[in-house]
Amino acid sequence: MTALIRGEIENFVPFFNGFVNGDGVLILQEDADFSLIVDTGFSGGIALPEEILEEMDVELIDYGTFRLATGDEVELPVFWGKVVIGNYEIETWFITGDSLLGMEVLSLAGSCLSLDFEKEEVKLMA
Repeated sequence: MTALIRGEIENFVPFFNGFVNGDGVLILQEDADFSLIVDTGFSGGIALPEEILEEMDVELIDYGTFRLATGDEVELPVFWGKVVIGNYEIETWFITGDSLLGMEVLSLAGSCLSLDFEKEEVKLMA
């Protein structure tokens, strides 16, 4: 299996790094501006802070109701945009929130998510 992207595990929290390129596309790569937590409890796409979404070329497509880890339900705007992971450009949905990568978007790019707690490394592989 080939690693599409490598990230780190810090205090038992796996994350990948990303940045928004000049075309407004989220790029996930090892050396980047901010971190996105791999959230296996988030079945959806990608959550990002509002200020990062404002840098992106995303389109508001809907409003949806989401259940947070606390059990609270919130209504959030849903945006459509692109993310590049390794050699894959994926169209997916984004919501405002903490910087999180959901299982839906990870499964579109790779077939295996590997967590190595000894090496403090997370890998998404194809």
